[in-house]
Amino acid sequence: HWHRETAAYSVLQKKVLHPAYQRIIGLGPAVVPCILRELRRQPAHWFWALNAITGEDPAPAGSTFEEAAQAWLKWGEERGYR
Repeated sequence: HWHRETAAYSVLQKKVLHPAYQRIIGLGPAVVPCILRELRRQPAHWFWALNAITGEDPAPAGSTFEEAAQAWLKWGEERGYR
């Protein structure tokens, strides 16, 4: 499980380059609703995956983690992801 295996990593790049995270990205657009639900339930660094899959980045530059999470959740709601 990605969360468990990368919990001790302090560098974000190590987390997002983990094979499990990359496999999630490889699932493509079908996984976006699942990622958004997970982001709502247990916030984690899903922004890289969401950006890689959708090609979008609704979080303004310099956003805090919480601001970025809220921007992505709003983005999802606007597109009908619940």
